[in-house]
Amino acid sequence: MKLIFDYRVLTHKNYTGVENYAKNIFENIVETRLAIKSTTTEEINIAKPKTANKYLAHLWTHFILPFQRGHVLFCPANIAPIYVPKNKKLIITIHDVAFLSYSKTFSKFFKFYYKFIIPINIKRANKIITVSNSSKKEIEKYYPYSNGKIEVIYLGSSKKFKCLGLKKKKQILYVGSMNERKNFIGILLAFNNLNLSDITLVMVGNYSTNFDLTNEAQEILNEAKLNPYIVFKSAIDNDELVKLYNESQLFVFPSFYEGFGLPVLEAMACGTPVICSSITSLPEVGGDAVVYCDPYNIDNIKEKIELVLGDENLQKEMSIKGLQRAKEFSWEKAAKEHLKVFNEVLKS
Repeated sequence: MKLIFDYRVLTHKNYTGVENYAKNIFENIVETRLAIKSTTTEEINIAKPKTANKYLAHLWTHFILPFQRGHVLFCPANIAPIYVPKNKKLIITIHDVAFLSYSKTFSKFFKFYYKFIIPINIKRANKIITVSNSSKKEIEKYYPYSNGKIEVIYLGSSKKFKCLGLKKKKQILYVGSMNERKNFIGILLAFNNLNLSDITLVMVGNYSTNFDLTNEAQEILNEAKLNPYIVFKSAIDNDELVKLYNESQLFVFPSFYEGFGLPVLEAMACGTPVICSSITSLPEVGGDAVVYCDPYNIDNIKEKIELVLGDENLQKEMSIKGLQRAKEFSWEKAAKEHLKVFNEVLKS
């Protein structure tokens, strides 16, 4: 039988967590399916739009994608076609429902589109994959009819993300989109209040028109860009990102809401001590290998940063625990679990 892989998000120029998930799952499914002789994916139909225009690409999703040749349609990026023929099975990955739980940070069009399309997709889907138990609970909370359809499959980190043994710089790192639900503003404010000198904050992330920044957040961001000790980077490749993780003394991720929290896993895989929020999915990822903070308390974020940076033994302990914890997650494992879901749907 043939699997139709919705490749639309992989035509995007800038990658976020969703694009990285789709890329890694696709590559590892291709590698894994032959090794385990999966009957589900004897052939994969890579379906992608010919246009780079995002609005035309969404039209392609609804009017061309559902009629591609294949038996099982897999949509890895939160949305699927409005209509899928009855002779096709549908599997969709819904990473989170932040557009409902943290709606104020999204544009009006984005919220309208997702509020319209997600319920339709959930009702039609034969199976829904999500990336954490936290996300599963949230999906079931807003869409009770999803109960019994959801399979939790954790993400992995690319093999590129590893400990390189580089000399550490006096540097704190943040990786994530410039979306207020990521609480990048909290990092900027905590950094300004640190009782430490001669340390740099590196902010890696892209801004998307899908997100709305409040005037206050925009002002804080504008001021931060004038600070010589705060460096902003965007659209960097994985090689540079791995280097940044390895060079940094500390990775800070005080997000208000995460479906999974891939940067936390990447940082641990590089042996970098991690401070992250104690809410939503992040404890599922960090386990006992990270130091948790209250994302709503700037003083608490500041205190936890000073705690870790002021204790070299703690840093070494966190690095060892992080490396061990990261080994529990892999894209190979995730791919095998995806193939298992595909097989179950095919047989249902």
